[in-house]
Amino acid sequence: MRDDDAATEAAVTRPALNPLFHEPARLALLSVLAPAEYADFASLLRITGVSKSALSKHLSALADAGVIEIGKSDTDRRGRRIALTAEGRVAFESYLDALGTIVQRARR
Repeated sequence: MRDDDAATEAAVTRPALNPLFHEPARLALLSVLAPAEYADFASLLRITGVSKSALSKHLSALADAGVIEIGKSDTDRRGRRIALTAEGRVAFESYLDALGTIVQRARR
């Protein structure tokens, strides 16, 4: 196959990556939340290394899209618990599958 043909095939069959998930801080957040029942705001702040205001903005964008839900902590009345919604889990799994496909093609 010629290089032009391979490039055209890759462009036509390229899986779509959700731009909401593709931002590095959001990808880190979702990667923490995916295997967990929930995470607290302080843990996500420590893991991502972003500022409080940046984390709040990322969480709001994901919550507005229905990917996560933000609730009150059981132990800290000011704390927040963040969890993936069922739809968010499905969407993130789909994103990971698409990303995996792209990575596999790059390693051929």
